[in-house]
Amino acid sequence: MDHWIDDTHFHWQSQNATDPSSKRGDEIIRHAALGIDIHLFVRDTKLTVGKAAPFTYDGRVRYQSHQGNRPMSIVFGLQSGAD
Repeated sequence: MDHWIDDTHFHWQSQNATDPSSKRGDEIIRHAALGIDIHLFVRDTKLTVGKAAPFTYDGRVRYQSHQGNRPMSIVFGLQSGAD
């Protein structure tokens, strides 16, 4: 389940087909070296008044670590404005 670990770290679970050796898994792990920015959008609930709840933009994140595969459990850290 996706959730905030603390004020600056977010736990995200990938789709079931993603593992560290897959194209998507490798791009997530090596995104900084590949020049790929990852942006985090989060919603508190799935529904609001019977409709899909809006997402909130929380900023750019950087890969920190992962565990497992298919799906991967990934920890991202929020980047500060100076990063």
